[in-house]
Amino acid sequence: MKSKIFFKCMLPMLCIAFNSCLVEDGEDGIDGIDGVDGKNGIDGIDGQHGQDGAEGPEGPQGESGEDGAGLEEMAQYGWISMNLNGTRPDDVAFEHSTEFKFAPVDATDFGDYNIVTATPMGDDTEYFFNFRRFYSSPDGTYNITYFDWEVTITNPGQDTEAVGLIETSLNNYGVVGDDNKYFILDDSYDSDGEGVSGMELTNVVFEPENRNHLSFSYSFSVDAANNGSGHELNVSGEVNVFLVELIE
Repeated sequence: MKSKIFFKCMLPMLCIAFNSCLVEDGEDGIDGIDGVDGKNGIDGIDGQHGQDGAEGPEGPQGESGEDGAGLEEMAQYGWISMNLNGTRPDDVAFEHSTEFKFAPVDATDFGDYNIVTATPMGDDTEYFFNFRRFYSSPDGTYNITYFDWEVTITNPGQDTEAVGLIETSLNNYGVVGDDNKYFILDDSYDSDGEGVSGMELTNVVFEPENRNHLSFSYSFSVDAANNGSGHELNVSGEVNVFLVELIE
């Protein structure tokens, strides 16, 4: 009796186990397609710029700069002053004064612009002085305003002093009036030149022992046809220069 009951109970279980062994697993399904990326969100709104701060107080003024390098060296050889008295091309009387005080420091220029040559002549000595002073720092291209002198003097400063030929030239100098009107002097004035009269050197002093120091006063007149003013011109001034001498 018990065996029948056991068999009845086991039979369904055996059938289920048998059927489960006969059924195969199904294949994996295909992966689904990825979804489309969402759109980027809209940028946030920028905040407004703050107002500029107030300007700070002005700082203290800086110290004045020094003169450009070389100016003192260029001025160490002395100067030529010039006084002009006459009438402008527009018939206005004028007086004008200035100084030419810069010499080149390039040794190749000394022979032309700042030299003295001594020549013994028995008991006498003849000196040839050749010097040029520029109105501003020398520059052969841009700053070409100068006063040029060549003078021959025998026994300067002595009782037997004799002044020979004097040759001068004033190059590209603008005479500017108080009204900002100007004219140009670009002329040569020689002691034996046409239209030049009364050329005179006074108070001549030459000191070879003091760096070849030469000083004198000068004056002359130029007629209307031979100077840039178009009228008679009176020129005067002082020379106070130190010259170099070539060692041979």
